[in-house]
Amino acid sequence: MTALASRLLRAAHHAASLTSVRLALFGLVALVACWRPLEQAGGMNDFRDAHLLHSYEDAGTRTVTRYGQLPLWNPWSCGGQYALGSPQTRVSAPTMGLSALVGARRAEPLVLWAFLVLGMEGFFRYARRRVGSTLGALLAAPLFGLTSFTALAWSIGWLNFAGFLLMPWLLWGARRAAEGAVSGVAVVAAVFALLLGFGGTYPVPMGALFVALETGRALYGLRGARRRVEALWALAATALVTLGACAYRLWPLVETMRSSPRVMAGTPGNSFPALMEMLLQLPARSGFSDRGNFFFAPVALALVLVALVLGRRRALFPAIVAGLCVWMAAGYDASPSLFEGLRALPIFETFRYPERFLVPAGLFLAELAALGLAVLLARSGRKPREAWAAALACGLALAGWGVEWRAFDNLTRWTQLVPAPTEHEQPFAQARGNRWEQGHFLALNRGSIACGEAWPVPMSDKLRGDLPQEEYLEDPTAGTARRVEWTPNRVTVDVDATRPATLLVNQNWHPGWKTSVGEVFSKDGLLGVRFAQGQHRVVLRFVPRSGVGGALVSALSWAGLAFVAWRTKRGARLLTGPRATGIAALPLVAGVLVAQAWHEPVATPRFNNPDGSPLLAPELPPNAVPVGARFDVPVELVAARLPPGPDAEGLAHLVLYWRVTGPVPRSVGIFVHVMAPDGGRVSADHAVVGGTWFLGDAPRGALLRDAFSVALPRPMLGEWKVLVGLWHEGGDQTRVTALGANGEEIPDSRVPVGSFSIPPRGWVDESSGQP
Repeated sequence: MTALASRLLRAAHHAASLTSVRLALFGLVALVACWRPLEQAGGMNDFRDAHLLHSYEDAGTRTVTRYGQLPLWNPWSCGGQYALGSPQTRVSAPTMGLSALVGARRAEPLVLWAFLVLGMEGFFRYARRRVGSTLGALLAAPLFGLTSFTALAWSIGWLNFAGFLLMPWLLWGARRAAEGAVSGVAVVAAVFALLLGFGGTYPVPMGALFVALETGRALYGLRGARRRVEALWALAATALVTLGACAYRLWPLVETMRSSPRVMAGTPGNSFPALMEMLLQLPARSGFSDRGNFFFAPVALALVLVALVLGRRRALFPAIVAGLCVWMAAGYDASPSLFEGLRALPIFETFRYPERFLVPAGLFLAELAALGLAVLLARSGRKPREAWAAALACGLALAGWGVEWRAFDNLTRWTQLVPAPTEHEQPFAQARGNRWEQGHFLALNRGSIACGEAWPVPMSDKLRGDLPQEEYLEDPTAGTARRVEWTPNRVTVDVDATRPATLLVNQNWHPGWKTSVGEVFSKDGLLGVRFAQGQHRVVLRFVPRSGVGGALVSALSWAGLAFVAWRTKRGARLLTGPRATGIAALPLVAGVLVAQAWHEPVATPRFNNPDGSPLLAPELPPNAVPVGARFDVPVELVAARLPPGPDAEGLAHLVLYWRVTGPVPRSVGIFVHVMAPDGGRVSADHAVVGGTWFLGDAPRGALLRDAFSVALPRPMLGEWKVLVGLWHEGGDQTRVTALGANGEEIPDSRVPVGSFSIPPRGWVDESSGQP
């Protein structure tokens, strides 16, 4: 029996080393996992987020297949937005080709299957180098590849989070790049470029974080100063090539985020028991909950334990990083909070769901499982009982596959699929829309001006969903305008103007729009064109500098890498010296030159409150009540403006006027307590002023208008008092000491700013007093 077990193990080792056999196995495992999504291919996911996110892919597919254009501008969403600059779109990924070929909805389960196969193969290559066992890496690969969060992402329309499955390729490529292999540079650059194009708002920055850890691990393992210097040159070239390869998407994203910064406030956190439920509890077949969303088969934890006991030094790095991931996933519930420190860094400040760090935690747990298998397999030839222990470990891994598949299948059952809407051919026009039913509007060729994005899309408040025609003259008496052609990236209008006039298009303005006649400009956020008297054929084209320039930089970066690979094959050692770094930097220099030579208007941020009022106030309005409270941080509550009572929907609209005069810790937020007549309390706490700035990021000395609304769940008759203060929302949650105008400390550090009544007191409409 022992000899039989040994022969079986040797045969399994050999089969695992064959790429064709391995990919066939991974393809079969992925097919079983994707069986339900594939059965339902073509249906419409009716979950609210899926409506929004899938509409981007649908819009891109329509642009390619119906109009023969690149998906640069998306007129169907939010009144028109830059598709490459929207963080969550995946229209610039290679998967768009599949969507164009078979349809956006039919392509989604195929993309899911492909990412599962890629994830398992990437983990195999990464783990094989780390644990030294082909069979151990093979058996552990599905423990990571079938991560439950991918199934959850599929169910609720977050397919872009499948990009987490490519994280092992990044780690493998970083290691190879540090060793001077051109293939490692190509893999890192290609995966980051793919993830950016695929809408990887979390996989990209998280991948960069773990690539940094992996390069540190690789440098530590090198011996000799010369090898480390060569590795640093190779890693520098890798970073530059990656930036260049990503420029096609990175440049538009940076441009968009500068004009519309995304701010994430709040102090999200998870207790340790809650994290263990997410990681170890089998998810239910129906209903939405946090339990099991990041499921890792508990049976595989025995292999993790073997790695920790017998793997010794090789288990140290993955065990520490897995622990750091769990610590990070705890968010602000941990003290000290590693997640809070991470959010202080650029880009990572947009993170709001710390529990997603359980995905890389599962990756490193799977590495430990592979190491446990490797240790037992290495000892299998010594004694009969060790051979049986290795066979039992392999059986545990296979059982883990089954349990992981069960969790994956349970989560895919959450999908709310309905028949795809019937297509109606009609000219494009904007509609008022519904951000959670957007999938229906594209089938009607209607744009939705109800925007549900997670970032502040620059939208004109002049957009309308009831216009008789989408292109019109601002002054109807100045002539006529008639649409000749409409496509997403090009609009042609015949204009007959009896005097100089302005053509308005019922879409958002963007600096990438160009015109054949006159001058493009922003008319209250609308796309406008000024032109002289006469008959004109106005052709508007969307040709963004960042899209064209970024594509040029990316193409040059890949050409430069191909040159380095060709020279390396001929014996040159370019990658381990400064020459490769210089070659990698040339495309970025070309991008700078394009930016300098190609002049384009700058889309400046519009700092407004959610109610549309400007965030910066030149002076206090006459109806604001002075407060003059100061705090132990350099912040002053200058004044407040309260309504006489709530509106018909039970909303009380409040305005606070703040002034920041110095540096303020990021942890400081604003609390608002609305006290009911019976002593009850309604809170309207917020860490960000006007949904735009943390207090520490606000311009110094400016008067800040912080407008917000409070929903009163109990419209109790009587007087409602409003108390305001500052507290360390992101820290120990203590209040910041408040001082009155006379310098005395205010009790409980809660500043009384006024009151309103139910029923409301009579008051005069103050809209004219709004500065």
